Amino acid sequence: MSALPLRRGAPPESHGVTARAPRALVRTGPDGHVPLPGNATVVYRLETGQHRQTGLVVEVAVDDYRHGRILRHEATRPDHVHRLTELTEATGTEQLPVMLVHRGHDGLRDRLAAITAAPPDLRVTGNGVVHSVWIRAGSGEPHELSGIGTCYIADGHHRMSAAVRHADRWRHLGPGHPSAFTLAALFPSDEMRVLGHDRRFRLRESTSATDVLGRLASVATRIEPLDREETAPGSVAVSIRDRWYRVRVFCEHESAAVDDVLVPALHGLLEDEPGAEPTDLRFVPHPPTVERIMAISDAGLVMPPKSTWFDPKPLPGLFVRELR
Repeated sequence: MSALPLRRGAPPESHGVTARAPRALVRTGPDGHVPLPGNATVVYRLETGQHRQTGLVVEVAVDDYRHGRILRHEATRPDHVHRLTELTEATGTEQLPVMLVHRGHDGLRDRLAAITAAPPDLRVTGNGVVHSVWIRAGSGEPHELSGIGTCYIADGHHRMSAAVRHADRWRHLGPGHPSAFTLAALFPSDEMRVLGHDRRFRLRESTSATDVLGRLASVATRIEPLDREETAPGSVAVSIRDRWYRVRVFCEHESAAVDDVLVPALHGLLEDEPGAEPTDLRFVPHPPTVERIMAISDAGLVMPPKSTWFDPKPLPGLFVRELR
């Protein structure tokens, strides 16, 4: 299967992101998968409520992440990356594509619209999301991909880092080996949705709401009571035992305010082991726009791990890619 060069507005020496048709299995039932046809174009749509996003499932070269043609916006936790790498080594498979965002263009949009005018080859519902797949066997490489520039990780920062580690272990097998690529779902940025990603904690039994507000007041520029959960740019919505407040903090972005300013200010008031569903204290940062996230990536900056929540997400196990 030959590679698809994805051109970008970059110096002549850059060859853009390299993608190829997925060598993967697609789910046909609760327990069954069948191989995708060779050189197939695979269109993938996610729908929930009034939201819809349509993209392509491909394999992207891991080296493009190393060389800055696929950009991140979040930091990763080394222990999480290590666990994912070991899981990949143990199973020899990838079961969830990295979700990538690109600045869409009309050529690709028209191609996808033509394919999706027909009924999907597969439609399943999972986690409240309708997942539809169109498979065009042997239809050749979608030439519109040549108009895609830089790609940005929307969901899957840890999986991409694990793919890099896996590729390093098997680099001696050459650039065409499956380990040199990773499974990805590419979507246009203007179809993506970002929700607020909250942090939840359990307060120590002796901690009162006044204690929490006092600590937050020492680092916040303003605290206002709210009737309900409500986020706004430059602020974080905070729930203390089901009472809501808007907390304004001077910080580069709202998620950094939670991790770098607000949570550290509460040292000694939080349980060390909050449990599975802590509800005493919630921080809900205002979600950044997709354009802002891409600008952060372009600037080479990173947000804390799990700062953003792109919704909806690909369905685990819908596509399975074997690495051996």
